[in-house]
Amino acid sequence: MLLDIDPVGLVRRGRGVSSFALAQYVNDRPYVASSFLSVALVNVFKSAMAGTCKGYEELAASAIPLEAWLPVVPARGGEALVRRLFEPLGYQVEVTPIALDPAYADWGDGRHVGLRLVAKRRLSELLTHLYVLLPVLDDDKHYWVDEAEIDKLMRRGEGWLAAHPERDLIVRRYLKKQAHLYYPALVQLDEATAPDEEPDGPGGEEQLEERVSFARPAARSGRGGPQGIRRSPGPGSRLRSRRAAGAAASRRLRAHRRGRRLGAGTRAGRATTEARCDA
Repeated sequence: MLLDIDPVGLVRRGRGVSSFALAQYVNDRPYVASSFLSVALVNVFKSAMAGTCKGYEELAASAIPLEAWLPVVPARGGEALVRRLFEPLGYQVEVTPIALDPAYADWGDGRHVGLRLVAKRRLSELLTHLYVLLPVLDDDKHYWVDEAEIDKLMRRGEGWLAAHPERDLIVRRYLKKQAHLYYPALVQLDEATAPDEEPDGPGGEEQLEERVSFARPAARSGRGGPQGIRRSPGPGSRLRSRRAAGAAASRRLRAHRRGRRLGAGTRAGRATTEARCDA
């Protein structure tokens, strides 16, 4: 698929405030695989991403040898991050560094790389992984991110995201590092993979003792005596902490919205009062 992005259209629609004064005119968006490509994948290969193909249902559900080549991918994190994202999903990853300027070798490589992925997978899986992970590598999106992005991420990440070793990084970057969005998303993923309750039968006490560690002898309390034992948090306590953080973020979001509505109502009432006074 060849994606052609209109640079003039990018300037007219605006891409937000940047510390670089000419960012609207001098940028890499028309030349790289970014969130623009993710949106194009959904529009062009919608049925393929859904894993449906009328008349070829068995083929759509089968793993086949696939290869994806992306000539220029912005990778904030370099080759190491590219491999950490794709290799756990079963891909053979080939990364080609791209020099900042071939005429000036001493400038070194830029943050863009060439990327080739090879695997035997269902086509829907490959397209879905690209859809989610390309904006994560770029650490940017060209459109406004709100609560609807959480639903998209949960839907596209079903079956693989919860168990991915870089899950937290993927969620944070996909949701543009907005705490009121990524905390609830992490809570949903934690609930999807919540561990069983700690066993009460034989072996439970031994597992508890493994998580209990004594403070160093040199460490002292305020009274000069040795500190007691310190229990490291188990999976259940981490899940509760995530839930509390997600609930707090949701409360802040609701309070912010109520404040905006209240402010709008106050301004409208003030305008009505002034109009009556003028009359």
